Amino acid sequence: MHLYRGTATPTLVLLLCGGAAVCQIIKMLLTWRSSLMSHKISFTILKNIREAITDRMAKVPMGVMLETPTGAFKNLIVDNVAKLEDSMAHFMPELPSNIAAPLCSILLIFLLDWRMGLAALVTIPLGTLFFAAMMRGYGPRMENYMRSANEMNSALVEYVNGIQVIKAFNRSAASYGKYADSVRYFHDSTMAWWSQCWLWNAAARAVLPSTLLGTLPVGAWLYMEGSLSLPVFLVALVVPLGFIAPLMKVSEAMEQVSMIKGNLEQVTAFLKTPELVRPTEPAELGERCYQFEDVHFAYNEAEVLHGISFQTQPGTMTAIVGPSGSGKSTIAKLMAGFWDVTSGTVRFGGQDIRNIPFGQLMGEISYVAQDNFSLTNPFGKTSAWEIQMPATRK
Repeated sequence: MHLYRGTATPTLVLLLCGGAAVCQIIKMLLTWRSSLMSHKISFTILKNIREAITDRMAKVPMGVMLETPTGAFKNLIVDNVAKLEDSMAHFMPELPSNIAAPLCSILLIFLLDWRMGLAALVTIPLGTLFFAAMMRGYGPRMENYMRSANEMNSALVEYVNGIQVIKAFNRSAASYGKYADSVRYFHDSTMAWWSQCWLWNAAARAVLPSTLLGTLPVGAWLYMEGSLSLPVFLVALVVPLGFIAPLMKVSEAMEQVSMIKGNLEQVTAFLKTPELVRPTEPAELGERCYQFEDVHFAYNEAEVLHGISFQTQPGTMTAIVGPSGSGKSTIAKLMAGFWDVTSGTVRFGGQDIRNIPFGQLMGEISYVAQDNFSLTNPFGKTSAWEIQMPATRK
């Protein structure tokens, strides 16, 4: 105002510049402090989440660990948790300033002239429509994006871990094909989603910051009518140019919130996996034989075993014969205590195996898995090993 009227003095200009410099230094210090605190908090949270996951891994049924690909656990512990860091460390300290500054600017314009305040907001409804078009089908597409990304990472980890076994048995084409298919699907589905968003995203980013679309014609008309002073007109032109950019950062932060939600849902789903509860004191075992008494078992909602009852005899061989998918492996895993039955009872040595400590059961029986894994031996070289773990022989 003083510059416009020609009443500004060097002292006043220096005071204003000094005040602006002090405010900028304070902003820098507060930003540094808040960023430091947010990073400490976020990394503490990530550490606690990873510890909770690894603790749960030691307590869930062994069947969960055997049937979940190694890559899925790598995604869960490393990738899914790491994706939370940016949002927590940057979103939290930046959100208040990205909201407060635009609100103060808008309030200033309305205090100077409510008509110019409305004109400054004219691009927001149109930009919101473009953003709404861009977000169409966001939920299912984000779910598919995260699922396909996890499948791709899991396939990559499994392929790399088993590369020597794959080459030794000349299975490279089939094994690489699985990884290539997962990469191709991730690429195609992601590109299809982004292709739908690009036009609307570009339109929203072009329209939202262009506050002159409203303020310039409205302000010029009011100024020519004599109902708006030139200083207010100039302020109403300049100030709105700066408050849309922070608001757009807030909209981008909302996308980060959706990303946080998707990753936390996967972490929470695993942390809610029921624990396999076993006693700590050894149980007294009788004759070493198994008894299945009206055993039912279901993976999630799909029941695999329907009222199975049989008994093994010591010193004999018991063969479980059936077509693929009939539940033979499931029976063996129940005998090994890798799962708890849905209903009914599995007994070993006359005791319900749920009353036998896992270590004691492993000392009584042995289990040879039907799958091969690539393990690293103590000498640092990778070899093909057949996993043999204590449990019952199928």
